[in-house]
Amino acid sequence: MNKQVIITILLALALPLSAWAQPESVKADSIIVLEYGYQAIDSITASQSPVTYQQIREAEAVVQGITDQKVKNHAVLDYVLSHPDSDGSVYLLGHVNGVGNGRKCLSAISERARNGNMKKLYDAYDAGIKEFDEMTAKTREACPIGKEAKDFTLEDINGKQLTLSSLRGRYVLLDFWGSWCVNCIAAFPQMKAFYEQHRDQLEIVGVAFHDQKDKWKKAVQENALPWKLVFDQEDSVAERYGIVAAPTYVLIDPEGKVVEWTIGDRETIEEYF
Repeated sequence: MNKQVIITILLALALPLSAWAQPESVKADSIIVLEYGYQAIDSITASQSPVTYQQIREAEAVVQGITDQKVKNHAVLDYVLSHPDSDGSVYLLGHVNGVGNGRKCLSAISERARNGNMKKLYDAYDAGIKEFDEMTAKTREACPIGKEAKDFTLEDINGKQLTLSSLRGRYVLLDFWGSWCVNCIAAFPQMKAFYEQHRDQLEIVGVAFHDQKDKWKKAVQENALPWKLVFDQEDSVAERYGIVAAPTYVLIDPEGKVVEWTIGDRETIEEYF
């Protein structure tokens, strides 16, 4: 997503305000610098916007020290849902992970907060969600949540045929990936831990697409992947599922219906367990 929103908190003691070309009158003032996208920079100081400044500091305290993203997501959602009028709730959008969680937060924030001092930040996240929706329109159409997952049969890593419907009775996580995908490879260590924790009720099927068989097998071996692995030789399954990026995760319930799908956001899938 090319409109990534980055939020940075700077205190006057940590960075001279002169570095941000602030007026002489506020150089001794505590400041919160909000960076939208890659260019536009706004700031909120304790003296110029005392209510907003305080609300942001209170909201920041909610996630302070939380390193587990799943726990942080819940903390942010709980805060935003209970503080829809707070400018701090808009600020916390920078701490939530996942498009689904982002939608919940955006929809919960009141009109006052959307159009107040944090309007530019709210609009930036809203634009990001819309951009994501445009990019993934093909996936949403091909892989509707609540509908039966499209069945397929592909050759697995051992040269045998694997049919998706044969795994009914357990949750199945389709991981559309490729040996060329850096983010896919980087996600494997945490996916292994997740799989080990839930393998009694979950099966992961790695679907390699847009790949070469020798490179695929090498990546499987190097990363010691313990789940089921199939090769989408003609990219036919990826096309049927409307896959536009990797990694894309599709969670299917024991009855064979799509529960959720997401691009790169494994934590959203993990929240179902």
